[in-house]
Amino acid sequence: MLTAFLGPEGSFTHQAAEQLVPQTSLLDPHDTLESVLDALRGGAARYAVAAIDSAAGPIAETVAAVEEGWAQVLAEHAIEIRFDLYRRIVDETPLIGLVGHEKALAQLAPYIDNKRLRTRAFASNTAGLTAISTESEPGWGAVGPSGLARAYGLRVAERAIEAPARLVTRFVLLQRTPD
Repeated sequence: MLTAFLGPEGSFTHQAAEQLVPQTSLLDPHDTLESVLDALRGGAARYAVAAIDSAAGPIAETVAAVEEGWAQVLAEHAIEIRFDLYRRIVDETPLIGLVGHEKALAQLAPYIDNKRLRTRAFASNTAGLTAISTESEPGWGAVGPSGLARAYGLRVAERAIEAPARLVTRFVLLQRTPD
């Protein structure tokens, strides 16, 4: 049986999935939350792991799946979210902007506002990391979980950029509600 999650490995959702998913299930990474929920709804996955609430507010798509009644919550796991700022190894220019998931950027608004940064939202933080690793415009950074520099060919420019705030995201294990 498969469990869909917003991937890839190392993402915050992957970290939650490792805590929530039954041992007999295989993890199936997806590029977007919509794809994760479609896999569950369409029967391609038996379970799904998705964020349902963050410091930036509820995750509308996950909440809707539960409220509409086609998905039920089986378990929940909260993670304290710590964002590292990643930059291309060769980019030493001043930081002008950040990329990441829209909820991550919202949670980091104090940092972004203080540094007067531009932003670009992606379907996931890891999609932002991929974009920065191939970005041709200097001065951009990406936010994401710790420990991903080597996987994306990036360097950590700053750790725990959310500090002193304490950010928590709640994740849920979903199952399609029986018909």
